[in-house]
Amino acid sequence: MLLPMYTVPVKDLLLMGEIEPHEELKARGILVEFDKSMGNAAFVSHQWVGHAHPDPEFKQMRVLQAALRHIMSDLTRIPLDVVTEMILPRSSGLPTSKLVEKELFIWYDYFSCPQMERADQTPKGCRSELSKAIESIPAYVASSSFFFVLVPVIASDNLQKVFSPSSWARRGWCRLERACCELGQNQSWIVVKAPTSLELISCPSASMGSGPPGQGDFSQAADRAKMAPVLMATMKRKLLQLLQAQDFVSYRVVLNQQSVYLNGLQEPGMQDYYKPVPGFEESLPDRVEKMDPSLILVEEFLYQNGFRKIAERDAGGWMPLHYAALSGDLPLIQGLIARGANPNCKTTKDQPLLGLPPLTSALAICVMFRHDGAAQFLISARASLTGGASICTPMIAAVVADSAEGVRLLCAARCDPHRRNLVGAGAFGTACTHGTLQAVAELLRQTGGHGLDVTCALHETMVNHGGSAKLVQKLLDLRADMNDQTFTWWKPGFGLGLISMQKILQHKLGKKTLCSKLMYHGGHGGTPLMLAVLTSQYEAAACLIAAGARLDLRNSRGWTAKDFAEGQPVPDFLQEAFEGSRDGCCRVTYAALRNSCWEL
Repeated sequence: MLLPMYTVPVKDLLLMGEIEPHEELKARGILVEFDKSMGNAAFVSHQWVGHAHPDPEFKQMRVLQAALRHIMSDLTRIPLDVVTEMILPRSSGLPTSKLVEKELFIWYDYFSCPQMERADQTPKGCRSELSKAIESIPAYVASSSFFFVLVPVIASDNLQKVFSPSSWARRGWCRLERACCELGQNQSWIVVKAPTSLELISCPSASMGSGPPGQGDFSQAADRAKMAPVLMATMKRKLLQLLQAQDFVSYRVVLNQQSVYLNGLQEPGMQDYYKPVPGFEESLPDRVEKMDPSLILVEEFLYQNGFRKIAERDAGGWMPLHYAALSGDLPLIQGLIARGANPNCKTTKDQPLLGLPPLTSALAICVMFRHDGAAQFLISARASLTGGASICTPMIAAVVADSAEGVRLLCAARCDPHRRNLVGAGAFGTACTHGTLQAVAELLRQTGGHGLDVTCALHETMVNHGGSAKLVQKLLDLRADMNDQTFTWWKPGFGLGLISMQKILQHKLGKKTLCSKLMYHGGHGGTPLMLAVLTSQYEAAACLIAAGARLDLRNSRGWTAKDFAEGQPVPDFLQEAFEGSRDGCCRVTYAALRNSCWEL
């Protein structure tokens, strides 16, 4: 930690009426240098909604204040998000007692990092205080017991933009903070969408997709260069910790993710990845210059990963080819295949760090992490395009990763984009569930829209975090029925249908969760608008209302969309719509769509 971790005690945060910069709060003695002996810290990741100020109208912070009051008063447990509950059924929510058992201190960039220093105040050759704070972000996250993702839907009239969970996920700095969380001790986040809409995400890669920090959006391109050393140091520390703990499965995952995390931060052909285990050169025979270079590459890979044989399978159910596919190292993959690795070998266990289920192929892993050259080679090596009996087929992996190139590669090799996976899920519906716009666009190009149930997909868009105005508008343009009430959970696939049976019964028996509530209400006469309100996807709800979605429809339980918002502090534009005025929803939708260049 190059700069102390400055925080604000939660009791002082709740009294704020505006967000003041670091220097002013420090001068007034409100900032506290956090130490773990004092209590717990919460790191707040958020997207700035102003040019020179993170929250000029105090809209974001007001939501955080209300959410913290909700946690400290009437909320007993922060529930799991829908996807985590589905894929990790043994997981449970976070008891709020853990947040209040000790004094809580809040880290928030604008008041925790220096903001007012000028370039001429920093001696030549020395790092600025802000640079020190940036390099300390991994340490701040590691020192925090909780990681908050603050993503209420905010419509900025000045910037003519809408800020939402999807815009947060595209932001480069937010991706860096997320990566630091993933590489920390506790990978879970608390997502704050509204004062009473909080979710615990225990499997970030499956629940709320993103991408490498270097491929994110930046206000200043020069900021990208600041990230590589921060990420390199974070991964190095994590790898050494995993080796010390003898957690070799997690070690292999992180070791081979270096290329993923650093994508966009290093020049092609100039990548420099950390190799934690010394002594490989000493293990080579004397006449190493006569050895096949590809053999040396394979041997070093096995050495660094702790494998003895190419056909070995580790305790996590993965083989060397799977880890090589994760790294995307084409010469390495070619070397493994040349020495007998089976291009169709599958994993036998799930990998929660990556959100990957069992029975995942090396090709699917390559496509998932956008290693297109390696994927092309595996296709030429006769890797199965369908993945056989698998949940994460190569096509499903491509759409989850929002890889238009992955979809193109597979379709060019004659992979059927309509083919469903082991549990009956299709690529188009999955893309809509994850809100992966480029994958949706490419599937539409490849299929011409034929054989795609766009109305079912509109419902699926509201299940997870896919509900952006851009995607909703695209589906409406394709003639999706915004007032459809024929949707059932069996339509997207029998796997979801089976889950719905269990969750509906669970809900009737009184064990209510976000997932059980969604299943109970959403598949029995529920409209896309009802689902959007249920899952707090307010940007999508605004787009549907602006397009003319009916507000008077009731599901089979007798509920209207307004009923799902009853007693909830929903955004003003949505409350106004339920009171009869759609103007606010029209303004939000216009702002969300005006800068969109995404089109078929």
